[in-house]
Amino acid sequence: MRVIDAHTHVFPQYVDLAVRVMDVCGIERAVTLEWHDGFGATLAEHLEVFRRYPGRFTVFGNVDFRCINEPGFGPEAAQQMERDVAAGMRGLKIYKALGLDYRHPDGTLWRVDDERLDPIFAKAGALGIPVLMHTADPPAFWQPVTTRNAWNGVIYGEYAWWSYYRKGCPSVDELIGERNEVIARHLDTVFICPHVGSRSESLALAAEDLDAFPNLYYDLSARLPELGTPARRDGARAFLTAYQDRVLFGTDAIYDDTNVPTGIQAQCLFQPGEIPLGSADPHQRYVETTVTFLQSHFDFLLTDSVQHDPPFKRTTTPFDMCGLGLDRTVAEKILFRNAERLIPDR
Repeated sequence: MRVIDAHTHVFPQYVDLAVRVMDVCGIERAVTLEWHDGFGATLAEHLEVFRRYPGRFTVFGNVDFRCINEPGFGPEAAQQMERDVAAGMRGLKIYKALGLDYRHPDGTLWRVDDERLDPIFAKAGALGIPVLMHTADPPAFWQPVTTRNAWNGVIYGEYAWWSYYRKGCPSVDELIGERNEVIARHLDTVFICPHVGSRSESLALAAEDLDAFPNLYYDLSARLPELGTPARRDGARAFLTAYQDRVLFGTDAIYDDTNVPTGIQAQCLFQPGEIPLGSADPHQRYVETTVTFLQSHFDFLLTDSVQHDPPFKRTTTPFDMCGLGLDRTVAEKILFRNAERLIPDR
């Protein structure tokens, strides 16, 4: 079955490593999302590296949010996007920092739906490129990190900054509500909201948003454990079957300087040092752990098997991940056809 991974982060120095993994797993093409400096000269340099493998990578860039408080930021960012698309950029990535991190000079947070940012989203539609927009996080990130927190195996130590508990941040519903206002104002722009639109814990709400906005799509990245709980499996299968034309396969696989030296695929979310590297070659180990991570995705979508020890760390206690065993036609759309249609390699 043909596969496009519509959500990865590949640092240019690890492009060869990523291709090794893709070849083993049968992934034809990966959409790689630049970090926060993916525009202008830096983006152009990265595009040259990815062009070493024609047809294997599609690059989504950014705008320079360091300048968000400067006069004329929106229109100037839109102009930069136009130049970047001419250079080879094929989509725009907006990180969750919009709504949770970027602040006005008085210290207040920028709202996701601030109309001064509209030129950016409008330009994406005019240029015919999708916006992959990550807004909010799982509701558990706003809750105390106790034994009852579904993400208590992650949001501490290296990832403690992901906890928004008592930090005065907007709520999940506030952030997604603002995101939806942006989508509603820009119906000519395609929005791909990753992580099941930050609604993996409530597929009824996820469905409501898809029904409301014809230009909204989701990817599955980093939320398989939530979809595959024994209590949610049947609902997840029904959801993906009902919205088979609106969901893309994505893994959020990361190849960067922080994680490759550990030998453990970053999206497994183990704390640094939890699985000692020993004498193993870090690159070879990273290939192996990433292949295992990706194969888990295929097993989840294509079989009804139960993974008793999936390569995702979420809770401090063991958990099972139940496969969905999707119909082949549904799986083909999610794994390949939807991304081929929305994110052409041109």
